[in-house]
Amino acid sequence: MIRLRADCLIIKISGGEQFPCPVEVVTTELIGKAVDWMSQEAIQNVTAAVLHFFRDEQEREVVSVAEFSEALESVLQNLGYSVSEAASAKQKRMIRNANINDLIRECEGELELAMYQRLRSEMKHLLKNTPRELRFSGLRGCVKRVLRARRWSRRCQTLSDQIVSFMRQCFDEHAAADCLFVVKG
Repeated sequence: MIRLRADCLIIKISGGEQFPCPVEVVTTELIGKAVDWMSQEAIQNVTAAVLHFFRDEQEREVVSVAEFSEALESVLQNLGYSVSEAASAKQKRMIRNANINDLIRECEGELELAMYQRLRSEMKHLLKNTPRELRFSGLRGCVKRVLRARRWSRRCQTLSDQIVSFMRQCFDEHAAADCLFVVKG
């Protein structure tokens, strides 16, 4: 196994994905605009405290974003910083879920164009309240339903790629910069 850099932890996001990341990057991302009024030394101290807590006290290298943010909040409070409501509200923003297959069921019998219009309007609606994460499931079922296919084929893969590309385009047009976008089969 490859050894992590001394300043990194493996961060686990809500979708189950894991990636190594420097703790200072995660800290500044979660602190948000408070970074502007905190000194670089203070940020380094907070980062070192969170890293020490997980690595040395808990003997862990894999940490969820929620666990990291709780530890960060605790360290900030112990160092005398007040955690602003805006920063904690940003961390607790909702995760919006939708099932593509269910959305398309409403368009059944219409042309494929209606499916894309329905997807666009649903994405606009879900992104209206600036969620932290936007998740779509049911892509495979949707593709098989539209193509009336019983088995997955190249045609299915082509349509799947087209749908995901279209959704990415809609997401880029309407989403906040820090929103995650996930599409599952």
